Amino acid sequence: MLGLKTRMNESDVQNDSLRETIVNLTHENELLKRRLYGNKTERTHTSELQLTLGELLNDEKQLQKELNAAVAAAQKEGNDNEAPVKPQQKPKGRRDLSLSDLPKVLVEIKDEELERTGKRIGFEESRELMFRRGGWSVLVKRVAKYAVEGPYGSSVVGVPTPPQLFRRGLLHTSAVAHLITQKFSLGVPHYRFEQHLKDQSIDLDRGTMCRYAEEAGGALGATIVQAMWDDAMTSAAVISTDATGALVQPEKASNASHQACKKGHFFTAVVDADAVLFAYAEKHTQAFVKGLFGTFKGYLQSDASHVYDILDRGPPEDTDEGITLVGCWTHCRRYFFDAAICRYPVGVQGLMRIRAMYAADDAFRKLPPAKRQRLRHEHLRPLMNDFFEWVETAQTTTPGRNLATKALGYAKNQKQELLRVLEC
Repeated sequence: MLGLKTRMNESDVQNDSLRETIVNLTHENELLKRRLYGNKTERTHTSELQLTLGELLNDEKQLQKELNAAVAAAQKEGNDNEAPVKPQQKPKGRRDLSLSDLPKVLVEIKDEELERTGKRIGFEESRELMFRRGGWSVLVKRVAKYAVEGPYGSSVVGVPTPPQLFRRGLLHTSAVAHLITQKFSLGVPHYRFEQHLKDQSIDLDRGTMCRYAEEAGGALGATIVQAMWDDAMTSAAVISTDATGALVQPEKASNASHQACKKGHFFTAVVDADAVLFAYAEKHTQAFVKGLFGTFKGYLQSDASHVYDILDRGPPEDTDEGITLVGCWTHCRRYFFDAAICRYPVGVQGLMRIRAMYAADDAFRKLPPAKRQRLRHEHLRPLMNDFFEWVETAQTTTPGRNLATKALGYAKNQKQELLRVLEC
């Protein structure tokens, strides 16, 4: 009889384990279907009603009413303190994009001293495709040549030309700058830009564009971009960073065969909301993170990846300076989003609370920093404190290992870092 009870207990435990496995596999299937057939990432404006089809909101009306009241109070004070926005002036100037015969811009480079002491015998001409406000043109540079008398007879002397980023290049620096702006700022692909130029009777193929973009990237990366990184490490107050994986096509093998793509990582750093910098890493490791941000002494906002732990192990004992890690509410929200996709009430409530925080904070976005921080402590801090109190309570009533407990665990473990948003 005792043996039968033991086997029954073992069967119950095994059945519970199998049920939990089936539930987790079902949830994993739901997430995979969303990533295949739905939005590739969660959207911050996604309504909880869209995720649950109204099935889980019946018991959340009172919570939503309280959150709406808190957001309304924050928005009211934010609107009262918001400075009036001046209307932006429309850009002046006329652009004529229908040109077929490009105008010529003549620049003569002479030497004042040789104009008096020597004899000008001609010019050396070179042409570059140039972009100016209004359209494209051809820059004609005429460099003067002089015959200068010396102890051994006359010799020909040319005038030194100004330094160039691309020596003897087809494109003027202004054209390269316009190309880079179209590609990386406005998102215009090279093939489409090539079509636009053909409409203006300009023959510039995408291969040439790629070569110039690569050369400009190498030159700027080693000079201006590196100087921006150095300035960010020494002068910035807040840097937000995240890493994204990317497939990289390696060079051909020695036998000229193509090799399989390898995975690299691009780190994005938003510096004081003024500049966006990028760094490529072959491996997502602590060593690379330490080399990239090791000298930074301000607030670094990142996800909860273990590679950043090396930065937060504390400064040396003889100094108070060091880096301060700040949590990312977007990453926290992602876990509750996945739980809501699988119809967990915890996921829905978490999204509701985080959405209220975003709405309250948005009311202060355009205010001066000092006033924004004061209003954050008055209106945003209570919402955050309520959120973490709710997390503690929800953990005690949410059993098992699933997406809901994973979201609650992430929020609890990152509490200290997430609350540091109020300090920035």
